[in-house]
Amino acid sequence: MQEWIAAMQETNTLIGAVAGLINPETFIAGVGSIKAIGKDNQIAKWEKLADLLAIWSSPFIATSLINNQDTPLHWDNGATYASMDILASVGPFQIGRFMVLILEYKFLFSSGTVIGLLGRVVLHVAQVTGERLCYAQYLRENILDTLAVDEPEWTNIHHLLQ
Repeated sequence: MQEWIAAMQETNTLIGAVAGLINPETFIAGVGSIKAIGKDNQIAKWEKLADLLAIWSSPFIATSLINNQDTPLHWDNGATYASMDILASVGPFQIGRFMVLILEYKFLFSSGTVIGLLGRVVLHVAQVTGERLCYAQYLRENILDTLAVDEPEWTNIHHLLQ
């Protein structure tokens, strides 16, 4: 685990920077969560977290890896309502599409694409042909509650212009 986290430092830093730009409230809540985890010795296996937190470079507290699968139309249950999930697609696949059908948005989801999405609010689907990995990072509502970290406020254009 520690080797993988160390290998992902640059990627996690880049994804965190994207989150900070497109949804500053998500970034702030995520960093607050990471700090709270580091201080809370009531967390299971807390004694092992210090080494991991020393190299953790993402503001997100949850990561999912989706390998070579289409995802059906869904919401991201468990994520917070107002924070953005960040999805990154990698691999040598031929065709990738990411769709928000209710808004009639369809995007190419080629290797290297990064998407920010209110995944618990907006129904979405991904379809690919070939080898690919979707690296998703997000904030979990139940963990924010447990850590007593406020859920991010909804971001609006005024936040982004400041």
